[in-house]
Amino acid sequence: MLEADPEVLAAFAEEAAERLEALEAGLLELERLPQEPQGDRLNAVFRDAHSIKAGSNLLHLKNLETAAHRLENVLDSLRKGQLAPHEDVFQALLDGVDLLRELLGSPGAPSPADMPQRLAVLQALIGRAPESA
Repeated sequence: MLEADPEVLAAFAEEAAERLEALEAGLLELERLPQEPQGDRLNAVFRDAHSIKAGSNLLHLKNLETAAHRLENVLDSLRKGQLAPHEDVFQALLDGVDLLRELLGSPGAPSPADMPQRLAVLQALIGRAPESA
């Protein structure tokens, strides 16, 4: 990670924490009401993940960017109808939010030892065909 201005990092961390709260709340709402139209809510949570990814990229927070990008990819598959909104999908997304929180809490620290496995769960969802989801 390149040295970033501490004030910039603090501002990013504050905004990212707010976005994570909104992302988690949106996912819980989507999970709770799967029969409701989900387009707007799904687009909102996608934007939150995208914003975290973009900010992480700008600040060279590679682990955070990677995790946010994986989350964003799963959300995009949901938006496109390539992935059905099942309980296990939401659980993996919520676990991804937890991972982002951990990474945001220590942006310069090494990634958690289980990060590759957690990312692999999200990646596996992207490869699902709609009928097998």
